[in-house]
Amino acid sequence: MPEASRRALLDAYHAQIEWLLTQAEEFETGQRKVSGRLGGQEVDITTAFAAEYRHRAGNMRAIMQAYERLHAKGS
Repeated sequence: MPEASRRALLDAYHAQIEWLLTQAEEFETGQRKVSGRLGGQEVDITTAFAAEYRHRAGNMRAIMQAYERLHAKGS
């Protein structure tokens, strides 16, 4: 993969990680709320959304760190 393409891909993934973390923070601080209906009752599922976004960001971060380590060894 050409270096410019590789760098653009890494930058896009890093931006996605930051976006996920920003969304999680907005849920955690109450800037955004998510609710659903369960058994006919309104249920706040904001905490679950925040946890899911943080989990996804963590997964992406782990993949990126592994990729960067492999790339550094291959250079």
